[in-house]
Amino acid sequence: MLKFYKMNKPIKIYNNLNFHKSLPRPCPYIKGKNEYLLFTDLTNIVNTNVLEKLTSDGFRRSENTFYKPNCKNCNECISTRIIINSFSLTKKFKRINKKNIDIKVKIVEPESNYNQYKLFKKYLKLRHSNGDMKDMTYLDFKTMIQISPVKTKMLNIYKNNNFIGSILFDIYKGSFSANYSFYNPKFKDRSLGLFLILKLIEEAKKEKKKYLYLGYYIKDCKKMSYKINFKPIEVLKNKRWENLFEKKK
Repeated sequence: MLKFYKMNKPIKIYNNLNFHKSLPRPCPYIKGKNEYLLFTDLTNIVNTNVLEKLTSDGFRRSENTFYKPNCKNCNECISTRIIINSFSLTKKFKRINKKNIDIKVKIVEPESNYNQYKLFKKYLKLRHSNGDMKDMTYLDFKTMIQISPVKTKMLNIYKNNNFIGSILFDIYKGSFSANYSFYNPKFKDRSLGLFLILKLIEEAKKEKKKYLYLGYYIKDCKKMSYKINFKPIEVLKNKRWENLFEKKK
């Protein structure tokens, strides 16, 4: 759960939105660096076109706040999105789907419960024990799941009718944006993190969405570098989206 602190006067960029620079904090991805964020509070904004534009400009959502890196002398965080209609399963992804053929998928409203929270805490303990989310309370978790200025859903997965994981995602006119995922680390051999994304891609295709925004790719961070396995994938560079693997003419 990100915490934001206003600094100096707001910076107006577009759509009459007030943007602020955060105070620096230790970077959660690259050791020895500080993280700076540019953010805006959208509690009173209901125009989903504005929110989708922010997403396409590289912003991510945390509850009612949209933010993106604003770091000095560092450009390691690169926004990514999957091109839905061009996506095809690799051999690895086919194996993951086959391995999880017994998993049931259900799209539900973003409502939290304590069993989800317990699984979430177990996931953090084993996968992100040093992250700033490790101290989240049940109220923090509930807020993360249920507070959103845009239509949001959860794609839940079940084994033998037992909840084993979820991915929270935002719904826009032309895209989905994956917000956060967690799963039972007991099933780490099933690659459930990747499986959740594969299922979300299927849902995006069914809903005729053009893109699935995946968040930031960081080459030297294992937790964030997996995203380039989804091809074709576009990255945001110099305010332009480009296919990461397409040969330039």
